Amino acid sequence: MGISQIMSTSLAVLLNPAVIFAAVVVMFYLNFVNYVVRYRKKPPKIKKKKVIAAPAPAEDAAGEDM
Repeated sequence: MGISQIMSTSLAVLLNPAVIFAAVVVMFYLNFVNYVVRYRKKPPKIKKKKVIAAPAPAEDAAGEDM
């Protein structure tokens, strides 16, 4: 088997649609695995509680003795 036969055979194998499809599937799978490994959840946002101001005490005008 000469170098020209090896080159033509390898070219025929690499241009085979099944080989191309398998290579694409493996690349997508590896990208997905890499994404899962590196995934970090965002820290939860701190929710600000609304401060409800207490109603001002009602002043009695009749209750004042000075």
